Amino acid sequence: MTRRAWLARHALGLWFLGIAALGFLRWWMKAVRDGGSLHAPDAILWLAGSIAMAAIGLLALWRSR
Repeated sequence: MTRRAWLARHALGLWFLGIAALGFLRWWMKAVRDGGSLHAPDAILWLAGSIAMAAIGLLALWRSR
């Protein structure tokens, strides 16, 4: 299988994993800012959303194999 065919086949899963990575980065930025408030509601929402996007992305990759 060529690289282009592999990317086309797994594009949706990779897209969701990319969104999850950006969400984890945003969560980390919020967590370490202002003395590390890990329990702030917006930080918790970023983390929960990132975990959900990562799960959806992994599921999409698994189903496309």
